[in-house]
Amino acid sequence: MNELSKQTPQVGFYADDFTGASANLMEFHRLGLNGVLFVNTPTIAQIDRYGEKADVLGVAGTSRSLEPSGMITEMQPALELFKRIGCRVIQYKICSTFDSSPKRGNFGTVIDLARSLYGKASIPIVAAHPTFGRYTAFGTHFAVHDGTTYRLDRHPSMSCHPATPMNEADLRRHLALQTSLPLGLCDVLTLRAKTESEISAMLDQQGMAAIVFDAMEHADLVAMAAGVWEASRRRTVFTIGSHGFAAGLATHLSSSGPPPARPSYAPQKPVESLVVLSGSCSPRTAMQITHARENGWKAIRLPIDALTHESEDSITEKIATEIVQATSNGQSIVIYAAAGPQDTAIASGRGVFETIQSESSAVIGRIYGSVLTSVMKKHRLPRIMLAGGDTSSQTIRALGIEALTIDAINRASTEAFMTMHCNNPLFDGVQLLMKAGQNGSDDYFSRAREGTQWQ
Repeated sequence: MNELSKQTPQVGFYADDFTGASANLMEFHRLGLNGVLFVNTPTIAQIDRYGEKADVLGVAGTSRSLEPSGMITEMQPALELFKRIGCRVIQYKICSTFDSSPKRGNFGTVIDLARSLYGKASIPIVAAHPTFGRYTAFGTHFAVHDGTTYRLDRHPSMSCHPATPMNEADLRRHLALQTSLPLGLCDVLTLRAKTESEISAMLDQQGMAAIVFDAMEHADLVAMAAGVWEASRRRTVFTIGSHGFAAGLATHLSSSGPPPARPSYAPQKPVESLVVLSGSCSPRTAMQITHARENGWKAIRLPIDALTHESEDSITEKIATEIVQATSNGQSIVIYAAAGPQDTAIASGRGVFETIQSESSAVIGRIYGSVLTSVMKKHRLPRIMLAGGDTSSQTIRALGIEALTIDAINRASTEAFMTMHCNNPLFDGVQLLMKAGQNGSDDYFSRAREGTQWQ
């Protein structure tokens, strides 16, 4: 890329999974900031094609599921692009449950790469999103599950996550397993006592590689983001943050200058049948699968065990046939890889993927992409839904989607209906919903089919 884009977005973000990417874009969108989400690091031509008047440019990535060497290959092109086109703030978007480990989705790898690209100033880290039920107090992280707030290392889902189990709720101690660099803390009392300029000056210092920020209410996120924005007047500021950071920055930007035009919304129309492809292992998604089955949906388990003796193409055609049969009769259908974190299919599947020497989300995502392509050739659907961040990322890339823009948002779950853009007429213009594993009410699938709560 030898020329700059005609567009100069203020903010660029790389998200470590797909569902998180859409949630991040939505935080900016609902406060009137224009944005576009790319499926891969875009070319300048793609930015100009899809990102007209964009304030925010996002790349939906897969780094959360990768080992450190693979993470660098995956995310470096996007981070270099953001710097090249002049973004003031660059965010590495993480899950608000801080999903990471030394071997997978390593944040230390992110810190090292960012320091090589943007300099040695302190990197602000914020995982909290109080409006979403995620809190950080004195460096310890908490998350709400079914109305109860848990320390992250005691959370019913995250404490036993099959890929990145959280054994430590103190975020600095958790990070210390991923980097030997010094880590600081701006606790909630310190944050509330500092001015915007003082927070900005703190970030300019080089004594700490990164600083974890507390946030117990939305105003804390806004204060922290205001300091980041002030620092970005002098230099590019790199951050590691959940969509809580996006919410705080969007609030600051929408209140500190001329008010942006708020997006206009319209109620979403129902579809006759909805296809849900789930790679999520969360108990919340398991409840939603059960609710769907009990309310007339067809529910079929993806036969992971069959991969040891059956081709992906064979499995794809069997699943696609089931989907076409159901949707042709007006029946909604969910295909799922697991039903909750205690599902025995997780352990047996781990053995399968070791046998075939493949990474689970890559295989599941590839199969789901092939399934959707086969289905759409026979019965084009106006709306589809993916559940689970890692597999969703792989599925969308398998479809050849170039970019996504927001149609409508669900204020309760902070998730959006998005339109897919690509050169493939099978998927161009189709509406997509990506559901994070732990989001949504029990009847969420049915609500998505009806369009209820999205506008």
